[in-house]
Formats: sequence, structure tokens, C-alpha cells
Amino acid sequence: MSAQRANRAEPGAGADLYLERVLRPALDTCRQDIARFRAAPAPARDKASVHGGHEPVTDLDLTLQDRLTTELGRAFPGLPVIAEEGLTEIPELPDDCLLVDPLDGTAPFLAGSSDYAIAICLVRDGIPAQGVIDLPAHDIRVSAAPGLLHVTGDVTRLPHHGPRTVLTSPGHADAVQARMAGTGWSMHPVATASVKITHVALGRAPAAVYLPRPGGGAAPWDYPAAALAVAAAGGTVHDTTGSDLARARPARLDGWLASLHPPDADLSALLRPPAAPHL
Repeated sequence: MSAQRANRAEPGAGADLYLERVLRPALDTCRQDIARFRAAPAPARDKASVHGGHEPVTDLDLTLQDRLTTELGRAFPGLPVIAEEGLTEIPELPDDCLLVDPLDGTAPFLAGSSDYAIAICLVRDGIPAQGVIDLPAHDIRVSAAPGLLHVTGDVTRLPHHGPRTVLTSPGHADAVQARMAGTGWSMHPVATASVKITHVALGRAPAAVYLPRPGGGAAPWDYPAAALAVAAAGGTVHDTTGSDLARARPARLDGWLASLHPPDADLSALLRPPAAPHL
């Protein structure tokens, strides 16, 4: 894999993966915070979702966000940090900013699942420049920039899905299975956008999809770091318009498809509305 520069070198970077280096101590401490919470869970409470409705939040989410935003403030003075917790709607993103999802997948985390992640993305000139996805349950950390992918940890600790398997959200499983009927492909439910996409980047599944769905969607901090990892691994993540999400301004999405290699089925059909029934 050839190395390329990120959109802009950061102070003292010398190469692209500066974001992971400055966050490493904070991310290690976040893993300790998560282990302590697992040992002595605290109650969750409801918060207003940026997509409408409500979703769970815990003191752990806030602790992780505080650690990460504090460290990012030191490393990138003056650069806006846009973090999920505390927001009730998606703000307009500046061209240069940092996006933080301190615990992507709080609901599955609280249910005891390993399908959660910490996701951070540096955006420069409106485009994802560097990303970090931490998978604490598997002791795996992924950092990416255009043309660069670095992984720490044993990737074989992640489940390996079949060569014709599409990962999708549990709530979309039946719809994806129905659309894949007759193709020889199957689906496997995996909660959390950044986790599904990172599985694709690491070669643990050939594709992942989030179906367009009224009232659903992905927030701009959910996916760009993982999309950079897929692109660095030679794949693509695109939205319903075909836009490459590793090279597009982060925004709220109604659907996306990640694939590592061109599949032998037209998986892009998953992002199209189902055909109306014949009457």
C-alpha cells in the first residue's frame, strides 16, 4: 500500500497518522474507563437523539467525551471539536474540525455486546483527513489517512464472516435478507455503523450496508473515520448518490454501502427503494 500525504500535515506530524499518536494515551485511559464501567455498571438515562426520538446515554459516554475532547483541544488548539454528547441536532460543520463519537453503539454496549467503538475524525478543507477507530472489546485500534492504514491488535479476534456476507443493522436484517434472496449472498446483523464498516476495512466481511430508512440515518461523526480505513484498504464506502464518503464532506446520511472489493452481485441495489408491488 503506497503512502500518501493527508490533506494537511499537522504540527510535528512528519507523516499522516498524527491523530492516533496524540490520542493514544487518552484512548488507553478510555479503555480503562470502559473496563471499570463493565465491572460496576451505572444506570443509563434517555437523551434526545439528533435524528429525533430518544436513545440511551451514560456517565461513561460523557467521561470518554471529556477525555477525548480535552486531549484534542491540546493537540489542535483553536480547531472546533464537534462531539456527539450534548447535541440535539446536527450542526453545520466548518471546513476544518474534529468529529468525535465517544461511544458509538451505546445501546449494544449496555446490552453486553462487543459491537461498540470510539470514533474520531479530523476534517480538513471539508474532507476527512485522518481517522481513528478504537474497538476496546477486541483490543484493536485502527488509524487511517488517504493511502495509509495502521492496525494495532490481533485482527483475528474479530469474527470472520463468509465471503458472500453483508453486515447490516439488526433492525434491517429481514429487509436485507429479502433483497439478497436468490443472489447467493446472506446477511449478518452487526450493530453500530463504525463497527460494521471497520470489519469491512479489516477484511472480516466483504460488505456492509445501512438501508435508507425514514427517521434513521447516520450522523457525520458515525462513519468518516471508518470510511477512510476502507478507502486505505482499497475499498469504498458510498452513499445513495454514489458519493465516496472518504472524499466527501461529512453530513447526515440516509444510507450507505461499504465494500472492500467489487462484489459479484449488484449490492448497490440495496440502497435503492424497493420496487413497488404489481397490482
